[in-house]
Amino acid sequence: MKKKLWMTFGPLLIAGAVFLFILFGPSSIFGGVTQGTIKKSATSMSTTVVQGVAIQQKMLAADKTYLPIFGSSELSRVDQFHPNVFSEKYNRGYTPFLIGRPGTQSLSHYLDIKAMGNELKGKKVVFILSPQWFQPAGVDDGHFGGNFSPLQAYKFALSDDAPTPERRYAARRLLSYKVVKNNSTLSTLLENIASPGSKTEVDAFTKVAAAAEMKILQRKDDLESKFIKGSREEKVANNLKLLPDKLDYAKLDELATKTGESKVGANPFFIKDSYYQKKLAPTINQLKDSRTNLSYDKSPEYSDLQLVMDAFKEAGADVLFINPPVNGPWYDYIGASREKLQKYYDKSGKQVKDQGFQYVDMSRYSDTPYFLEDTIHLSWRGWVVIDKQIDQFMHNKTKPNYEKTPKQFYFNQLLPPKKEDNK
Repeated sequence: MKKKLWMTFGPLLIAGAVFLFILFGPSSIFGGVTQGTIKKSATSMSTTVVQGVAIQQKMLAADKTYLPIFGSSELSRVDQFHPNVFSEKYNRGYTPFLIGRPGTQSLSHYLDIKAMGNELKGKKVVFILSPQWFQPAGVDDGHFGGNFSPLQAYKFALSDDAPTPERRYAARRLLSYKVVKNNSTLSTLLENIASPGSKTEVDAFTKVAAAAEMKILQRKDDLESKFIKGSREEKVANNLKLLPDKLDYAKLDELATKTGESKVGANPFFIKDSYYQKKLAPTINQLKDSRTNLSYDKSPEYSDLQLVMDAFKEAGADVLFINPPVNGPWYDYIGASREKLQKYYDKSGKQVKDQGFQYVDMSRYSDTPYFLEDTIHLSWRGWVVIDKQIDQFMHNKTKPNYEKTPKQFYFNQLLPPKKEDNK
């Protein structure tokens, strides 16, 4: 009888014991991010790195030479002028650590910055904006969901931070996305934060469920942090030999110009020929004047950007914001308004500078060839300008002096209607 009971329930008991050990066992068994892992992660841009916590926290705590660079898909364009290649070739004393993926925007980065917390205190950070983030409806469900980090969201929701206007607005923004609303435990926590008035206690069941979910996500992060995929280390190494041995920005720009010329064909937009022939040429006539309503001057992304800046202020980070150029000839071809585009640069630049952050506006290069490799992504000469700006920033000893966000800022923000609501 006992043998039959063991045969029936024994495997379940063993599985349960193993699960509990994984969940509550010593962190040292499951964690342990090595320097080799951090080095691979610096150029990986994998979901494990960007949506995790363990690797980023270890990077900030263990090695002062790493420079977090927040951005999106432009960071993956590794050529010989890319910041990771530049800094290694010329021994600049820092190594860029890339944080971003295609579709990551301010709201995702906000959760990441909040998850890092005090580890960012006194650290230099670069944040690369993208004009195309500032669509009228903000980041859509697909891109936000694809880059959403449940672990970082739970850390935000379970923190003991006071229910400030910033925190309440962030909770409301998160609750506007399906990936958050579909998680009943997380959404309950966020609804409690978002509600006006003093913070109330959530029910005991939600507390237990949230604590268990958080523990599982932390263990998952610990385990996945041992296996990093997609590192661009080899690509960086192969590009080192393509740069001159002595640092000279004028000569780098000349080389970047020649490199761009060799990659661009006969198209009038200075776009990489391989991209143009595959992505644009087949429908080039239909694309003419196709985006006359394109506008970046009104978007919830501005409020999300404010969340990012407030998170950096709270953490005590020293941040350089960079606003890249667009492809001017291409914008003219698709009928986009230069006047509306300038409103974006003026508005975003003023917002960043008024808060006391260092800021680089690259819009003056929008009509300069070989700054972008396609319609939106930085490359060649664009990276050379950014390399120089980052290097100057890294050697600037001036401490930041940030301005407080006006108390009424978040009270005046309205959540945008979703695209599906506008049908």
